[in-house]
Amino acid sequence: MKNLLFTVFLFVSSLVFSQNTYWYDVLLEVKAENTENVASLVDGYYSSIDIPENVSVAFSSIPLKGSSEKATHIISIVADSSNSLADFRNSLSGSAWDLYLSKMQKNVESVRASAGKGLLSFNLDLEQPIGQAWIFKVKDANNFVLAFGKLMKTFKVDGLVEVGQIVHGADNGENMYIYGTYENLSQAFDFGPKNDKEAKSFSLFNQEISKEDYVKTFTRVLVKSF
Repeated sequence: MKNLLFTVFLFVSSLVFSQNTYWYDVLLEVKAENTENVASLVDGYYSSIDIPENVSVAFSSIPLKGSSEKATHIISIVADSSNSLADFRNSLSGSAWDLYLSKMQKNVESVRASAGKGLLSFNLDLEQPIGQAWIFKVKDANNFVLAFGKLMKTFKVDGLVEVGQIVHGADNGENMYIYGTYENLSQAFDFGPKNDKEAKSFSLFNQEISKEDYVKTFTRVLVKSF
């Protein structure tokens, strides 16, 4: 399970700026008794193929989510360009791929996919094993990204943080996301402003996006990366 896309700004020299990221997520609904089989199938297939250096694949569980989210696991494919992502996705074919899909279908209750791109990323080289996505329905995407960038001028993060656009596969009009990663659950549970300056920045950010609709959040935990 490695990571829910406009003008990019460099706001703080202490944070690592990166180019846009492009992602393709496959969300799986798996019954508990089939979890081990699915993990084995995913591992067996993606460990056996050549994955380009500028493409990453991650398989994660989704232990924390709202009642509307059926997915229990996610396969996240991330690339540094839309062409690289499309080329890799198109390469998933042939007899080994067909056999993998056939076996997966017997162990998975439902499957859906979504795709999009990151617009403003910080600390892209600090991807952590736990990731949380906040999903929004946004009317003014440019203002949303600008407000997020302003927040990141003062908010200290220890892992990857990104704001981006959901381009394909949304259920109910959601089109933007904020994604952050953590080293462990303790860090994830303790997320939030650490001082008055960060608290004021969060308050301003909430004011600036107050007309946008917050839809849901979910948290994934890495099982294996490829």
